[in-house]
Amino acid sequence: MKIRPATPHDKNRWDAYVETHPLATPYHRFAWGQACEQAYQQPMQYLIAEDEQQHCCGVLPTIQFKRPLSAAKTIALPYCDTGYVLADDEAVQTALLRQLGAGADYRDVLHQPADPDTLQSGQKVVLRLPLPDNSDALMSGFKSKLRSQIRKAEKNGLHTALSDNTQPHLSLLPHFYDVYKQNMRLLASPAHAYCWFEAIVSEYADNARVCVVYQGDTPIGAGIVLINGTVAAIPWASTLPEYNRLAPNMLLYWSLLANVTDAGMQTFDFGRSSFGEGTFKFKTQWGALPYSLNWHDGSSGNQPQAVETGPSGTIRQLAETLWPKLPLGFTVAIGSAIRRYISL
Repeated sequence: MKIRPATPHDKNRWDAYVETHPLATPYHRFAWGQACEQAYQQPMQYLIAEDEQQHCCGVLPTIQFKRPLSAAKTIALPYCDTGYVLADDEAVQTALLRQLGAGADYRDVLHQPADPDTLQSGQKVVLRLPLPDNSDALMSGFKSKLRSQIRKAEKNGLHTALSDNTQPHLSLLPHFYDVYKQNMRLLASPAHAYCWFEAIVSEYADNARVCVVYQGDTPIGAGIVLINGTVAAIPWASTLPEYNRLAPNMLLYWSLLANVTDAGMQTFDFGRSSFGEGTFKFKTQWGALPYSLNWHDGSSGNQPQAVETGPSGTIRQLAETLWPKLPLGFTVAIGSAIRRYISL
């Protein structure tokens, strides 16, 4: 077996391997690393394992993550929930993980649903929904309350636009970003730069969906879904709270769920949430199941973390109080300048 750095010439065989691996996510695709390089100048260091016949038998996507005034750190992967190794067997997996070296961070997910009785408050999980054969079956499987909330959005006159290839993606992206940047300010969180989303939708192309919910001509909700094989994941979804009474979030998620179900997807990944919090409850109402996340911090040598860590309560409260009051243009400019250096 040989392990070597992947090059742009390996993109097709890399993605072919990832598309058929049962544990792969959309973040494992070559496009994620290319977007990191293009938008944020965070260089790829993707590793590919080959057997004696030079067939791909494993991959490990990593980024040499650079912050000002510090050495680059290997992360698998930044800006998303997970970035674990994919391999044909345990021997290949072990060999690839050895390449990470001391100090590397990587994020993996347990591949069986967690028993909710064993989860701690604040523990990080991803929520995944098995999908049926078509959207009619999906809708009929929802509880009546959920179906009525979806219909409420439609009765309120909301409508959607959804794209499934590059040029329509780029035409909807300004409306997506308009909603996203306002929502991130309200959440007191730095927004990704617009160029990040341009790189994502350009690189993922047909393996992306951009959806915008409108009241009349006004965008009030938006999301992006990424696809790999039979798995769809939604890393970004936003709505404007002043319109939440109209249920734009229900129409947004339903439109994307219906689209990917009818396209043959078998799993919908709702993304990361903290156990027991509001986003966790929102996602589980669709029938999503929790899968435990592990974040391996190589620099500290700690055991995998599964509970939220971050600034102290006082600092966080101060940021949450001040950031939403700042001018939107200022929060976008400052936030997008620092977001490239925040790995989560």
